[in-house]
Amino acid sequence: MQNKQTILIIDDNKENVATLLQLLNMHNLISALDGQTAIDIAHEEEDIDLILLDIMMPNIDGFEVCKVLKNIPKITHVPIIFLSSKNKQEDIQKDIQKCFDMGAVDYISKPFYPNELLSRVNTHLKLRAYEKDLELKVQAEVKKNSLKEQMIYQQSKQAALGELLMHIAHQWKQPLASLGSVNLLNKTKIETGVAITNDDILKSIGKSDDIIEFMAETIDTFKNFYEQSNENEYFFIADSVIDILSIIEATFYFDNINIYIISHEVEKTFGNINEFSQVIFSILNNARDIFKLRNIEDPEINILIENKKISIRDNAGGIEEGLLEDIFLPSLSTNGSTGIGLYISKNIVEKNSGVITASNYKNGAIFTIELSQEESE
Repeated sequence: MQNKQTILIIDDNKENVATLLQLLNMHNLISALDGQTAIDIAHEEEDIDLILLDIMMPNIDGFEVCKVLKNIPKITHVPIIFLSSKNKQEDIQKDIQKCFDMGAVDYISKPFYPNELLSRVNTHLKLRAYEKDLELKVQAEVKKNSLKEQMIYQQSKQAALGELLMHIAHQWKQPLASLGSVNLLNKTKIETGVAITNDDILKSIGKSDDIIEFMAETIDTFKNFYEQSNENEYFFIADSVIDILSIIEATFYFDNINIYIISHEVEKTFGNINEFSQVIFSILNNARDIFKLRNIEDPEINILIENKKISIRDNAGGIEEGLLEDIFLPSLSTNGSTGIGLYISKNIVEKNSGVITASNYKNGAIFTIELSQEESE
């Protein structure tokens, strides 16, 4: 991985560009003063890590530029942070929602605070570095398998990464809006001549620090989830499920999916908790996809945990009979896509001396995982 990461700055205001170039001079920087130039650069450059994109530009505004960039294959997964000088709360809220809907990862109001901008930029550059590092690990792992296994494993990791980034984006929507509100309040006071005391400033800084700390914890969760571990240990299945829910809860809340957990677990299970968590993550995401595909009203997931056993049941209508028998094959899935996640999940469970099964239950499907009663060799 290169020492310096590359940032593309797109802003029609030369003074803003100069400020950003000075502020971010520890990185490789490329600038463009209009949307078309930025699009041309994106086609030519091979390794852009982050894009800072002004919304209000002549000819092609930031939203149109973003739309084009997201259709360039090598730019699709590059994080985009929108910059805006709008100061009306209703305009800001509309823009924030539109930015996230278009696939952006952040929104910063102008005039920005240097420390805040640096913090957000560094956060997303770290995420980009984790993503690249993950891709390298996937590439190293697939070399150990046959050509078919290589393709399956890589597709699985990429799909899971996309899901995880989506969950993180949902978790960040509210704290980003809160940060914007804090800055807008202070800005409004300054512009209207209202006195700001030291206590006011300290309270604002404290609130911003709390929000940034929450967002940093989300990054740590992301990192831990994908941190490779070959060590087995004793763990409670319920703890693994709770860790996964901390990642997906914002997305499932957004989609109005209720999750209920009942646990009768009193004994720990021996195995690889990181790999086990990825299996749970895959099954829950699979259920979410089917809920959306079938437009299920009042979607619900029930999780029952017992000693060394977990059952995950949904009310999405069940698995088609023609798919049920081969549900864990790499070419099939319950939602018509490539059932890569379930295939990898089966391999992980069997690697940990367990068994995973799928069946229909009343108005939905149920996945059951039973792990070995003995320690794995």
